[in-house]
Amino acid sequence: MNTGRLAAGVVLIAVVSSIAAAQSTPRVHELKASAATIHRGFFDASLRPVLTIDSGDIVRLETASGNPRWFENLGVPKGKIPAELYAAYEGFEGSGRGDHNLNGPIAIRGAEPGDMLEIRIRSVDVRLPIAGQGFVPNRGVLPEEFPYEKGRVLWIDLERKTVEYAPGVVVPLKPFWGVMGVAPPPSMGRVPSGPPNVFGGNLDNRDLGAGSTLYLPVHVPGGLLSVGDGHAAQGYGEVALSAIETSLKGEIQVVLHKGRRLTWPRAETPTHFITMGLHADLDEAVRIATREMLDLLVETKGLSREDAYMLASATMDLVVTQAVDGTKGIHALMPKEIFRR
Repeated sequence: MNTGRLAAGVVLIAVVSSIAAAQSTPRVHELKASAATIHRGFFDASLRPVLTIDSGDIVRLETASGNPRWFENLGVPKGKIPAELYAAYEGFEGSGRGDHNLNGPIAIRGAEPGDMLEIRIRSVDVRLPIAGQGFVPNRGVLPEEFPYEKGRVLWIDLERKTVEYAPGVVVPLKPFWGVMGVAPPPSMGRVPSGPPNVFGGNLDNRDLGAGSTLYLPVHVPGGLLSVGDGHAAQGYGEVALSAIETSLKGEIQVVLHKGRRLTWPRAETPTHFITMGLHADLDEAVRIATREMLDLLVETKGLSREDAYMLASATMDLVVTQAVDGTKGIHALMPKEIFRR
């Protein structure tokens, strides 16, 4: 045996393997929350991307929630308000809380209408200790009982991952981004970020935390993904209009699926498949979420539509995602554990 030739072959294989590994390693991008990377309160297909990535790349995000002037008006000294918020809200008009400070848009090379984006939420966590919450007239599920405005500042224990809401009342954190959406179809023009729609947006779905995956249809070249509206904790329904709104950090990985057409956003967690219904009428939102789940089961599990309908009745849960954004949200949860293959 020629040991020299063998050794050279091993070295060559090692070099080729390392090159292949390097080529398959996703690139990691940083996207901080700044006046240059944020658009506020809307989605628009004509926005220019602030970052362009390839399918499979990872984005380390920081998002900012909480207008410093809003905190100041509630009596918080300037010295207690993080400098990062002043920088992120530079040019912001008014003294509202400004929760929908959206980082992006992020363009994905090769994405075209008719494709699908898979957004893997690899991690998400609170990054600043200050948060806000409140309600305003004519919003929420009990507007007749609270026909006035109230805001409050909340302080987050970043070590314990809790908020002391009142003496003896401690809320554990379950952070997630309330807004994750792509650009809407150009025919829709500029749309407010409050009501969610076919492009995702203000889904306010507390199940979309770390370890979950969101699927969104692509409507324009590049997709144009934006993320923001950080929530430290939120109950299903978000009945008073806002969650514990705060600044978050985390990582997402975006994978492009060519020719995989979706009508509505879908998602999954380690334990459940999720479909979503979004409509001003809660009953219609229920119907959309249910139809979407039947479609998913027929497409991926080989069931007839009749069997899928009955399986959903036996095992699927319908949850009110949020009831306060004009467009109501329902998400359907199908447990993965029932599928053995």
